[in-house]
Order: sequence, then C-alpha cells, then structure tokens
Amino acid sequence: MLLACATLLCACDLQADTVESGYATLAEARQDELFERGWLPDILPPSTRDIRTNNNLDHNTSTGEFSFDPKDAPAFIARLKPGTFPAMKFADWNDIVDAQAASGRRAWSYRGGGEHGWVFFCDLRKGHCEYMLS
Repeated sequence: MLLACATLLCACDLQADTVESGYATLAEARQDELFERGWLPDILPPSTRDIRTNNNLDHNTSTGEFSFDPKDAPAFIARLKPGTFPAMKFADWNDIVDAQAASGRRAWSYRGGGEHGWVFFCDLRKGHCEYMLS
C-alpha cells in the first residue's frame, strides 16, 4: 500500500511539473503570451498553426511542434543556423538527433538572448517542425 501511494504521489508530481498548451494559430499563441514567457522564440512563420508545447518547469525545457505554409520556409530558416547544439539537457540527445534525421527532418538551431537555445527538426516541404528548448 505504501509503495502504491508513493508511486501515485510521484506520478502526480511529474505531471504538475509539465505544462501542455495548444494553439490553433500564431495569433492565439501571441495572445496567451507564449513568446514572452520564453517557451518559443517569436520567429515563427506568419502562417504558423497547430502549435503544441510541453514545458517542463523544473528542468526549464520545452518540446513541441507546429505547422506552417511551406512557402514561408525560406524566410523562417533564414533566421536559423543549420545543425544542432553539441549538447542539450536531454539524456538521449544523440539518439534524438539520429532519429529525427532518419525520419527526414533537418536540424536547425536558434540561440535567443541568454543561455537558452532551440533546435528545430523540420520537414520544410511539409511545413512542419518539432522543436526542443534547453
């Protein structure tokens, strides 16, 4: 019984540390001040839609995805650097990078002001990116 209670408490604690959000449009994300809170940089294409974020408050990391019109891809990637950062706060970082490459997504990185950096794994032809902040 004690083990079951401890497991339940740990599970509740883990869920409380992660905040999930979704936005149908870029305008909705701006209205909710997503960018001011630092979970994504305000560099996404104007046609961005279907934004999903998972923000871990304890570890100060974020993962998510979004879609956009592929015609906006050149202007978006012009703000990014090709490739990833050498290390992120994710224990299986090399496996993540390899899996993304195997699925046909190319890696792009962006360093905002301060210590944080985002890596975007994008299929530009489909107008879809997954991202990680660390």
